[in-house]
Amino acid sequence: MSSATQPIGVIARLLDLSERRVQQQQLSREGVIPKAERGQYDLIGSVRGYVRYLRDQALKAQAGAPDYAAERARFIRARADLAEMEAEEKRRSLIAAEQIEAAWIAVLALVRTRLLALPDRLAPQVFEQSTVGDTRNLIRAAIREVLDDLAQPDIELEADIDLAGGPDPEADGGEGTGSSEASARPDDQRLG
Repeated sequence: MSSATQPIGVIARLLDLSERRVQQQQLSREGVIPKAERGQYDLIGSVRGYVRYLRDQALKAQAGAPDYAAERARFIRARADLAEMEAEEKRRSLIAAEQIEAAWIAVLALVRTRLLALPDRLAPQVFEQSTVGDTRNLIRAAIREVLDDLAQPDIELEADIDLAGGPDPEADGGEGTGSSEASARPDDQRLG
């Protein structure tokens, strides 16, 4: 037996592989580890072949070649995340983004409607106030009242809110609230 060839056990220990991996799997079949004769392997050729094989594997990993194990782990994590989201949705601890967006649009439309209604509601009362301080307190109280109403958790959104721009003109008696120029009436005169 020459020193250039060694039995499979020596080659396996040298490369830190099992004998089965060296002999039966791809390494000897694909020529990574050259076989000299029955049960004997070329020592230098085996080491060079295995080093070349490891280098090629490292280059493939760096080049972005799909790693089956990593891709499978990523797929399993994605499925687990999806199952967790579905469970949270069934427990009602997860809400779809579309539902949240629709709820915020409705809430903001309601805020807009309530705040735009303040001038029409307060104008007669402000006219009766004798001082600027009384007027300021009246306006602040009205704003706080609107904000307190909106802060109640059991508030129901009005069905007559036009989400595109404001209240439905027919819902508040035919008088819509728009911009200050559009809602100015002939009786709005500056008191002097």
